[in-house]
Amino acid sequence: MARLSDLTESTAVEGAISEFRRLGRHAFLSQYGFRESTDYFILDDGDMIDSKPVAAAALARQHPNAAQPGPKYFERGTSRTVRALEALGFTVVTRAQLHPPLPGAQYRSRTEVQAAFGGDNVAGPIRFPGEDVVNLFSDENGPYTDDPPSLSETFGYRGQGSSGPQRVDFGANPLIEDARESGSPVRFWHRPKGGVFTFECWVVVESRAWVMGIGKDKKQRVEINWRLRPVPGPNPAEWPEAARLAHSVTPLTREEVAGAAEVTPAPTYDDLVRRVEELQQTAEPHAVSRTAYQRQYAARRAVLIRSDGQCESKRCTGMPPEPNRRGQPILDVDHIVELSQGGEDHPLNMVALCPNCHAAKTRGKHAKRWEKELSRIAAAAHDQSRFAAIEGSGA
Repeated sequence: MARLSDLTESTAVEGAISEFRRLGRHAFLSQYGFRESTDYFILDDGDMIDSKPVAAAALARQHPNAAQPGPKYFERGTSRTVRALEALGFTVVTRAQLHPPLPGAQYRSRTEVQAAFGGDNVAGPIRFPGEDVVNLFSDENGPYTDDPPSLSETFGYRGQGSSGPQRVDFGANPLIEDARESGSPVRFWHRPKGGVFTFECWVVVESRAWVMGIGKDKKQRVEINWRLRPVPGPNPAEWPEAARLAHSVTPLTREEVAGAAEVTPAPTYDDLVRRVEELQQTAEPHAVSRTAYQRQYAARRAVLIRSDGQCESKRCTGMPPEPNRRGQPILDVDHIVELSQGGEDHPLNMVALCPNCHAAKTRGKHAKRWEKELSRIAAAAHDQSRFAAIEGSGA
């Protein structure tokens, strides 16, 4: 049987390309028993021509008396086909290489994304054929409780693995970890409920934290929460310092946080405050810290426990009637004084707000008044929760 290693004449490939043009794509593919290519194409006079069917036709031309391999032979070796054609001087490209997606690009489903750029249409992160760029897909119709995306601050993207404790080396998680370690730009796609997948922005995987979640089996488990920072584009020279330096810091391992308050099923407010302060003591005086996001998660969890599912603002006119994707009250945990303004990642400087109060606090006319009021509220709630913990312990 003829093999790709037997394809040594460029004229055979040129003849197959001419036959493709003469018959038309549909008839050519039908004649050789192939489906339409989704990944690699010969670029010829600006046209993208299916690479594997052309290679099969070229083998038949060069070795007409030999048994010819069928489509299954070519399915097993995309890279072999590419190497054979490139060795004969032909340019082989993918759709993503020739026309990569631009921010704002929209597709109704992963199947449409696959049709546009190749690869597979399964859930989870992928690289498009011919590219090194990782694509992250956050789907509000899917099983993972990712944070809502943001263009101005870091947000969370849950790891892969539907049941049991998540691992960095499982499924597509190594793709994300590779992007973090290399500091590479990553495309972030998001589909809201009832919406379409949109290439929202470029991000860098700045770090990761270990958090509590609920698996497909409805059991609580430890999950990876990758921290994504939106960046202006794929050029690192345009990124903020924290994004450029993130890959130089190794996040905490699952073993290092085992048994810590923030990754136990039912910690108290006091447990979490002590954990926050413990992590503060070990924080490094650098632009990027190993413990920053673990500390932030512990602090946010503490504030949610303190709030008892209610907006902490005295001005609140009512909570949203719907729960969030985790089945919890819809609350935004926000810093009263922003970190960029010298605020701390500590429950004393954080408050749980309903979406309306959060919008008023961050974008309202009286932001300074909100800041003063919320500082008093957080301090009082903090003292009350700590006092309740002391009373409960009998100390």
